[in-house]
Amino acid sequence: MYKMMLVIALCAMSLATVRAASPVEGEKIASFQFLDNARVPITVWYYLPPAVGANTRVVFLLHGDSRTGREARDLGLRHARAGGFILVAPEFDERHFPGDSYSFGGMVDTTGRPRPRNEWSLFIIEQLFDNIRARWKLETTTYDAIGHSGGAQFLHRLVLFVPEARFGRAIASSPGRYAFPTPAKHIPYGMGGTDATALLKQALQRDFVLLLADRDTTDRVREPEAMTEGANRFTRGLRFFAAAVEQAGELSVPFHWELRINHGADHSPGKAVDAAFKILAERDLGR
Repeated sequence: MYKMMLVIALCAMSLATVRAASPVEGEKIASFQFLDNARVPITVWYYLPPAVGANTRVVFLLHGDSRTGREARDLGLRHARAGGFILVAPEFDERHFPGDSYSFGGMVDTTGRPRPRNEWSLFIIEQLFDNIRARWKLETTTYDAIGHSGGAQFLHRLVLFVPEARFGRAIASSPGRYAFPTPAKHIPYGMGGTDATALLKQALQRDFVLLLADRDTTDRVREPEAMTEGANRFTRGLRFFAAAVEQAGELSVPFHWELRINHGADHSPGKAVDAAFKILAERDLGR
């Protein structure tokens, strides 16, 4: 009798788990093909909540070097369901964005020479946002963005170099390499070769969060330009943020960036994405 009751209980738990993981009626979990202004095809993985209105929030989640937009979307799925927002995860595949061209936002070519600004892949997010607004008849004028690892390398460069970007809040989680906020280093490792002062005066006042993991201290040996930033991701992040604080003081501009430490976490994307969405939710509470 006891064994039978145990089996029934386990079956009930299994059914509850299945129901919890089942799609919500009316939601859509799918993908579409997007062509940027250069006619480069990009697979866009997305979640669409059951109820979409003119002011439904849009959140971009940028994958790392795994180049898997689908995995990124799935990592953020439960947060999108809970928040009722549109989750968008574009996939920057190796074929069309080889090597560091994704992480560096297409700012330099394969030889490291700067590319024209209108060819930067950083602008793909803006182009895709326009597509999404038209696709689902949205009137919302801003988006939020989260990027982890390679996606954070891309995202913090968007913050620094594209002042017209329409993000409301950007959260970069554990970038591997940085564009330091100084003209002393040239792009993609600094802001040399650009109007750094004008860009920084705007960027340092944006709503940007740098999320670091205090156990993210194991990293491969990278190119010399990256290794001069620090021995590992955690060290590089602390130095980058400190440099930004110094620049805000030197330029006498309000500093709106925030540093968050994900204590006990390493470089795994799951914990990073969960922490980033928790920070994003705080924005709704006016914190």
